[in-house]
Amino acid sequence: MWIIAVLALCLPLAIFTAVFQPELGGPSQALDSLQTQATVYEVRAGDTLSAIATRYGVPLSWLAISNNLTSTTIYPGQRLLIPKDGVLHTVKSGETLSSIAKAYGVAEDVIRTANGVADEPKPGTRLYIPNPNTLPGSSSSTGYRFIWPVRGTISSTFGPRIHPIYGVPSFHTGIDIAVPEGTPVRAAAAGTVSFAGWEEGFGLLVVIDHGDGYKSYYGHLSKLLTSTGQKVLAGETIALSGNTGLSTGPHLHFEVRYSDSPVDPRPLLP
Repeated sequence: MWIIAVLALCLPLAIFTAVFQPELGGPSQALDSLQTQATVYEVRAGDTLSAIATRYGVPLSWLAISNNLTSTTIYPGQRLLIPKDGVLHTVKSGETLSSIAKAYGVAEDVIRTANGVADEPKPGTRLYIPNPNTLPGSSSSTGYRFIWPVRGTISSTFGPRIHPIYGVPSFHTGIDIAVPEGTPVRAAAAGTVSFAGWEEGFGLLVVIDHGDGYKSYYGHLSKLLTSTGQKVLAGETIALSGNTGLSTGPHLHFEVRYSDSPVDPRPLLP
């Protein structure tokens, strides 16, 4: 019986070690360092990837990349790596530290330090990428400051206008993009959600602080898919569009502020 008990105690450690087993191309302390950046979660019946991401305060996209998922389908008993303040990237053939750093928008030295590596990693190596600013293939690296949060017709531009409800001269602090209610709304750039809730006039509103003087506002939403304090990446779905607050029809009010002053978003978009 004691043999069975010992095996039972050792099994979780063996599983954990196996999950992190991909070669790190460095000393054993690199493996220990990586283990401190993630936990292992075993999927239970009824779990969804989105719910797990919310529970741990991790962007859904980080979970997908860290576990090499190509869809959101998960199953009971599956073990997922839950990254802490970063992404776990599996090196592919042809990739270098320089190309990986560029793909995630972080400095190469940051990756080297975080993983305790000096040489180029081999394919299959799992690297910890702290606080990525972009994702591989993300359109946030197009050269423009922001990406479009939704695609639709601009129904009202930035600047002076006659208020559509009160009928008096006013100044529109953003742009209105006409889209069907329930359209996924994406973060226009990476940042931290500074507000997610109801705001007079805006209705359901999400505000993202991008940490460099810029903030983006997403108003008249029908459903929030993020919460205050959550980190998001460019292109990550943060809400569904709607018709809440002072609104004359389904659309997204998209607003950008620099140093708390509204600016025209159009020159900042592709």
